[in-house]
Amino acid sequence: VSKRRTDMVVTRREVSISVGLMNLILCPLGSMPNCHGAGGLAGQHRFGARHGTSVAVLGSFKILLAVFLGGSALTLLDALPVAVLGVMLVIAGLELVGTGVGMLFECVQKEQDQLNERVVSEYGNANQEVSVNSKAILRKNALISMVTAGVIIALQKTHYGAISGWVVHMVYGDGFLQFVNWAKNRRNPNKQESGEEEERRHDG
Repeated sequence: VSKRRTDMVVTRREVSISVGLMNLILCPLGSMPNCHGAGGLAGQHRFGARHGTSVAVLGSFKILLAVFLGGSALTLLDALPVAVLGVMLVIAGLELVGTGVGMLFECVQKEQDQLNERVVSEYGNANQEVSVNSKAILRKNALISMVTAGVIIALQKTHYGAISGWVVHMVYGDGFLQFVNWAKNRRNPNKQESGEEEERRHDG
């Protein structure tokens, strides 16, 4: 390996081997198919892909392209204008942004639903109106998202951004409380199941 090599220089072969190993090792264990980014999937969804068949067709097309054209396929792909790739990248980015914004608002609705469930289970009054602080939830989740994205853009390291977002979630968000609850449920799973069974019998 050259001494002048940097982390930003990755060959096509290395990317192919990395993605292949990830999927060969993780998919048999129940993982979803993995790659090094979500831009391609977001672009496919934006242009109409909605089912797993589209990914299978795309993969089959790429295999046929590699088998029958070989190195000539790279020449064909390199001939695509950079402007076309730039427009596709912008479209994929906008799709990811829209998904992220939608998830921020979904978190508020999820918190509201969980609060309503707690009110019903504790007081048995489904008509009692209790609302969450939607602004605080949006502010918290937006901060976590912005820190994650900011670190990734600044350092060009995805794992640094993921770790930074996790730390902010643990300190500023509900990560620590969620971890404590998860640990308690993990320690006493029988107690949680018996409590749920008791609630079902009481409701019946």
